[in-house]
Amino acid sequence: MRTLNGGSGEAALKAVARRFSCISARDLSATTLLHGCPVVTAAGAHLGRVKSLLIDTRTRQLRYVMLAARRGCASLIIPWHALYFDSATASLVFYTYS
Repeated sequence: MRTLNGGSGEAALKAVARRFSCISARDLSATTLLHGCPVVTAAGAHLGRVKSLLIDTRTRQLRYVMLAARRGCASLIIPWHALYFDSATASLVFYTYS
């Protein structure tokens, strides 16, 4: 990572790494419920399945959900507050304000 002034952003990356802890969805019994859960848009388009969770190490609150990378695509990380669980379809729905 490079900063705009041409310097290295390694210090910034290390700070982010210390702030968030990645927990694989299969590591804890509480997260087992989310492991592999499909994530869709409000329109119903499939985005992926839950791979792991990112927990804020300072507040110990769930902040992000990481989706399993699809073949040829980068991993997708979605803020937890932008998701809700739809019990009718048994999936997490990613919604945005318009």
